[in-house]
Amino acid sequence: MQLFISNLILLAGWQRLGLAFAAGALASLGQAPLGWFPILWLSLPLLIWLMDSASLAKRGRSAFWSMARVGWMFGFGFFLLTFYWLGAAFLVEADKFAWAMPLAVLVLPAGLALFWAVACGLCSLVWSASPLRILWLALALSAVEWLRGFVLTGLPWGGFGMVLGSNDITMQTLSLVGPDGLTLIALLVFALPALWFSNRDAAAPRLGRILSLLVGLLFVGQLGYGTYRLSLTGKESALQPVARLVQPNIPQKEKWKFENRAWIFNKLLALTTIDGEETPLKSVNLVLWPESSLPFFLMEQPGALAAISQSLPEGVDLLTGALRREPGQDAGIGHGDSVYNSIYHLNADGTILDSYDKVHLVPFGEFLPKQTWLEAIGLEQLTAQKSGFKAGSKRSLLTIERWGNLLPVICYEAAFSSELLRYPDGADWILNVTNDAWFGATSGPWQHLQLARMRAVETGLPVIRVANTGISAIIDGRGQLIAQLSLEQEGILQAKLPSKLTKTPYARLGSVVFLGIWVILFLTTVGIGRKPNIP
Repeated sequence: MQLFISNLILLAGWQRLGLAFAAGALASLGQAPLGWFPILWLSLPLLIWLMDSASLAKRGRSAFWSMARVGWMFGFGFFLLTFYWLGAAFLVEADKFAWAMPLAVLVLPAGLALFWAVACGLCSLVWSASPLRILWLALALSAVEWLRGFVLTGLPWGGFGMVLGSNDITMQTLSLVGPDGLTLIALLVFALPALWFSNRDAAAPRLGRILSLLVGLLFVGQLGYGTYRLSLTGKESALQPVARLVQPNIPQKEKWKFENRAWIFNKLLALTTIDGEETPLKSVNLVLWPESSLPFFLMEQPGALAAISQSLPEGVDLLTGALRREPGQDAGIGHGDSVYNSIYHLNADGTILDSYDKVHLVPFGEFLPKQTWLEAIGLEQLTAQKSGFKAGSKRSLLTIERWGNLLPVICYEAAFSSELLRYPDGADWILNVTNDAWFGATSGPWQHLQLARMRAVETGLPVIRVANTGISAIIDGRGQLIAQLSLEQEGILQAKLPSKLTKTPYARLGSVVFLGIWVILFLTTVGIGRKPNIP
């Protein structure tokens, strides 16, 4: 092993950078749906040893750029394979958008990799033969991954901690430290082989052994906590509602064609009224349809409201994703009415009781940043609403009489853990409606499902996930799948909703937990580094 490491350190130029790219690509296999997280015990140490190589070959400012290039190549490989599925969205209307596919498939990963380049470059300021370099790298990368959730409009999807968020046991730590804390833990745990095998650690062998022991104990503790939390059996209320999740499986290419409006609406109604031996309609309390289920403006179609009323049994409420239009003059120059991506709450009479408008929109998907400028050069967003959507102004709960409160999350909003903590208290479930038909049978819908599971663990709230083409699921407060419908399957999912768990430490404190741990680890690393002649 020492010979292998020594040969790695001797690499230079494109050999070093090519291996960094390959190591990053390997790391992406830890993401859903594969979840091969043990492979990161190879890929992350490779990054560390390649940074050793870059630091030995250069000094000063040259070392910064040399290590930054290694970090960028690793990040580019990681994000390229993590987000390859974005390209599928540009093929839905290939005649209009296929030309822009490289922007998503190549430019986005290249941009995200800049965060890793900055982190690895900054590590050159403190990089040495000491095992402390492992701590410095974990601190730097966890910091930029945290920042990635806020810079511009933020993109926390594909975070490094998601590789541990794909396992039932290791994901339970989210209830304590959240996704950013899980990223810090993942960076420390997967760097263990670099502590065990690197001959550079001969500079402080005792410190290397102590750090290896502490990080090993951290991982054992994580496994122990996860096993314990999964073993707890909460008391389920007999009064929990029975929900019917409708998955119509409408291809994205067909969804907004005018001639398909009646077909789509009738399919939703037919699935809503199925009365089978295992799925009796009389036991249903809530019916849920996916994001933008209706290919028209519901409030402008009284006939549709009447048809919904005729389909819903007495006492059954419907929650559906739909577009909402609001007339006005302040929706943007030259863009007329305000259009929102919304969730409607209707009762069995077809009366609209409440609605929620999506707050965090997808850039370039649902709106164009600097829309007037970009439209002038021929760019437009992917959505069929060509003027773009307007963001909702408030985060609010949807109250279901007799049953409780739903925390509404539309599609992409499920990626933003911190934003879920901004809703009013009192939620009993998270309702996540989405339309992943854009991405076909790729990794995208599986990663999206994983994000929903992570939000359940972080908050202790069960998640009701309703997706047009899948994967619809009911998830308990520990992130476990109670029931699910397969990807690209038409059908219904009917089950009693699980009870919420006690509010988690992360739900109470948010990012304060991660930031506190980060500061303590930073000060500890600085303190140890200042001690001369560490054995």
